[in-house]
Amino acid sequence: MVKRGLFSLLVLWGAGAADADLSAFVSAVGFDEDANLDGGLGLGLRWGKSSSFIGGETSVMVARPNRQLGGGEEEAATAIFYEGRLMINIPLGLSLKPFANVGFGNIYLTSTAVPSDISTGALGEAGDALDEAKKLNDAWSAISEAQSNRALSYGIGARYELVDKLDLRFDVRQYSVFSVKSLAAKALEQEVEDRLGVDVPGPLVEEETVRYNELSLGLNYRF
Repeated sequence: MVKRGLFSLLVLWGAGAADADLSAFVSAVGFDEDANLDGGLGLGLRWGKSSSFIGGETSVMVARPNRQLGGGEEEAATAIFYEGRLMINIPLGLSLKPFANVGFGNIYLTSTAVPSDISTGALGEAGDALDEAKKLNDAWSAISEAQSNRALSYGIGARYELVDKLDLRFDVRQYSVFSVKSLAAKALEQEVEDRLGVDVPGPLVEEETVRYNELSLGLNYRF
């Protein structure tokens, strides 16, 4: 019985392996203006069982956008996208095979110094307190942007069969990124009030969800 069980597992594993996919791709990534990031080029890999009617895949992509530092200066940042996706393929019986998918994962963004938008000129005695608040704001911004942000994505695309087991794959997708800044906002305001004994005039950290876009082209190998 044990031998038959092991043999069955090997057969199932072999059948699953025949339905697996590996895809390498290049992409153009557009970042939300509120994220202070310019568009950048991305390179990535996808793997899983994405060719069946209902399948799934894991995707990892590295992008290199530029960030404005103030004074006309720029610095390259690194954005790492990592997520799992549920795939739904639309059977048309053609060489062109459209699909839709939805994914959930994380986006890690390296941090750089972020200029503060708080102005303290003509605030009198409150100026020193708000100068300190600016420093706290910059520190929290840098910390938050070095964290892993959760993201929900959705997209459509198509595969075109070039030769047996090799497809050209095209994807368009959008990421809704739940910024770590949103999670840090209340803690930051409370920290400023506790340390300085002043009320913060409005949120120092924007609470909002930003959206990134991805347009990619790659080769998909089925094995």
